[in-house]
Amino acid sequence: MKKLVIDIETVGIPWEENDPYVREYLIKGLSEGDAEEARRAGGLSPFRGRIVAIGVINIEDGRSCALYEVPGQTEVKTERVGPRTYISGTEKQILEKFWGFFESDSRFISFNGRQFDGPFLMIRSAINGLVPKRDLVGYRYGFHPNCDLRETLNFFGTVNSRQFKFNLDLACKAFGVETSKSEGVDGRSVETWYRAGRHREIADYCLEDVRATAELYEKLAATLLIFNNDFKTSDEKDQRQKLADKSAVQLPMIGMMPPEPPLSDESSFIDSVTQTSLALATSLEETEPAVEVMTGKHQAIVLEKLAPAPLPLDDDI
Repeated sequence: MKKLVIDIETVGIPWEENDPYVREYLIKGLSEGDAEEARRAGGLSPFRGRIVAIGVINIEDGRSCALYEVPGQTEVKTERVGPRTYISGTEKQILEKFWGFFESDSRFISFNGRQFDGPFLMIRSAINGLVPKRDLVGYRYGFHPNCDLRETLNFFGTVNSRQFKFNLDLACKAFGVETSKSEGVDGRSVETWYRAGRHREIADYCLEDVRATAELYEKLAATLLIFNNDFKTSDEKDQRQKLADKSAVQLPMIGMMPPEPPLSDESSFIDSVTQTSLALATSLEETEPAVEVMTGKHQAIVLEKLAPAPLPLDDDI
């Protein structure tokens, strides 16, 4: 089972490029302050914005990929830098590549993915004429195949949202995970970078968010996610499958081991001598030794016989 951690970066269509009727509809009845906020919020809507970067990390092997849009580029370009892969192209092209990562049982891990990343990816795919490979929203009260860490920490919205107000940066800091956020650099910087042509920097920033989400997931998987039946059942099934795959690899190797070679004539002779020696030793142990009184002369003769013969000189060898 692939465990894919995903995050996206988006930008909005410039306000002036929206149809006049759309602009009127979006700010109708709003105060001036709220109207200004609506004008700048295009990147939060798949109808007024577009995906400019998708970050993916496979937790199982640590490989990562950043897919990002480059305006005016019509061909897909791929570059590998260590464990990272960079793929650039049009929005449609990077979405096509993104859906190719998924398998039927892959786990989609995100932070706020159920409300934002999942729907945005699916709607932008449909707008580009692509059929999503699977539903990235699905059943709300489960953590497989879609695992939203924000839903994990707010217990599916049951906690008081004011008391439990948090974002990815705050959650990561609480759990001791380093984040990509720093003074002057956050998600609001993406649109400025995009207009300035800093597309690769957006891709790297996106991957840093994915890395932080992956580390947060590892901490929650061992502490909170285990209480969700869908999550627990799928993980147990995955472990059983891994053990079965490992056994399937080992069994053919055992069958391929060569048979033990037959004993040679020399080995048979040594075994025969060994058996005879053991039998003789047993026989001697069973025989009562004769008691003989030895005089000093007898002892001298025995010692003389037992003394080793002198070794030959080198010249005699």
